[in-house]
Amino acid sequence: MTIQSQITLIKGDGTYPRPKTRRIFPTRALYWKYYLKTFLVWFIALGAIILMVLFFDFVASFDNEFVIFSDPEFQFLVLFLAFACSLILVPIVLVSLTLYIRNMEFIVHGDEIIVKKGLINKTVKYCPFRTITNVSTNVGVFDRLFKVGCINIQTAGAGGMTGTPEEKLEGLKVYGEIREFIVLQLRHFSHSPTISTEHNFDGSTDLFQRNILEELKEIKKEFTRIKKSDLNE
Repeated sequence: MTIQSQITLIKGDGTYPRPKTRRIFPTRALYWKYYLKTFLVWFIALGAIILMVLFFDFVASFDNEFVIFSDPEFQFLVLFLAFACSLILVPIVLVSLTLYIRNMEFIVHGDEIIVKKGLINKTVKYCPFRTITNVSTNVGVFDRLFKVGCINIQTAGAGGMTGTPEEKLEGLKVYGEIREFIVLQLRHFSHSPTISTEHNFDGSTDLFQRNILEELKEIKKEFTRIKKSDLNE
C-alpha cells in the first residue's frame, strides 16, 4: 500500500466534524410583508394620480391651455384607467411574489451556503465560507411588524468592495439562532486542517508511520541497487 493511497484531500465537508445540513425556508410572514408593501405602493400611486388630476384642474382654472384637464369626462377617464390598470397589475404582482417566495430556499451545508431564488430565471448561488467576510442581521420596520428578520451574507467579492451584502436570507423567525449556527460553522471551517484523517489510514497513527518507514526503506534499497549497477559498469 502506497502512502499516496492513504492520504485523501477533501474539499471541505470532511476536514472537520461533519455538520448537519440545514435547509431553511422563509416563513409565511414574508408573504404578508411583501403584500403590505405592494398595497402601500398601490395606494401611493393612486394618491399621486388623484393629486395630479386635482393639480391640473386647479391650473386649468387660470390657464386656458390646460382646459382639457378641467373636463369631468377626461378626469373620470384618467381615474378609471388608473383603477383598471391597478386591478389587473396588483393581482399579477401578488401571485408573482407568492411564487417567488415559495421558490426561496437557503441551505447551510459543509463549507458553503447555498441560496436558491427566482421565478422565471431560477438561480442557485453558492457562498463558500472561505469567501465570507461578515454575517449580520437586519430588522427593518416591516420586519418588526411581522416579527421576522434578515441575515446578510457579505463576501470578499464585488459585494464586499461596495459594502453591500452578497446574499440575503430573509423572512426568518429565528434569524438570531440561524446566524449563530452559520457563525459556528464558519469557526469550524476556519480551524479545520487541509488533510483529513477520517477513515483514511485503515489503522492507527503508528501503522501509518510504519508504512512511511517501509516506503523509505524500499526507496533506499532501490537507490543502492542502481548505484551498485553503475559501479559494475
